[in-house]
Amino acid sequence: MKYRWFILGLWLLISAWQNAIQSVSVDDFAKAIEKYGTEQLIDVRTPAEYAQGHIPGARLVNIYDASFQQKILEGLTKSKPVLIYCRSGHRSMVAARFLAEKGFTVINLRLGFNDWKSKGKPIEK
Repeated sequence: MKYRWFILGLWLLISAWQNAIQSVSVDDFAKAIEKYGTEQLIDVRTPAEYAQGHIPGARLVNIYDASFQQKILEGLTKSKPVLIYCRSGHRSMVAARFLAEKGFTVINLRLGFNDWKSKGKPIEK
């Protein structure tokens, strides 16, 4: 009986995350940047990956940093979505779930920076 409540709670939590996180294509991510700007555009890759190229205007917050949870929240507002990406979409989804738990709406670049770059979208070094 107590497991039923646990499963229901887990299901509600997952449903809330899904409503707070959109995982989108390169073109839709580019449209989101146009619409919302880069104030909340976050790259969660490592500093070495970021130095090799990143989406213009992105702020680096290394997901492997011990103070990642504190750093990613700095300067964010819940009044507009957080745009987030990594190399392939996996690390950014972990970060997106964390932000969704904190009440943020998140737009995740589904296949990450590799897809962005392969589609010829702008990058800076």
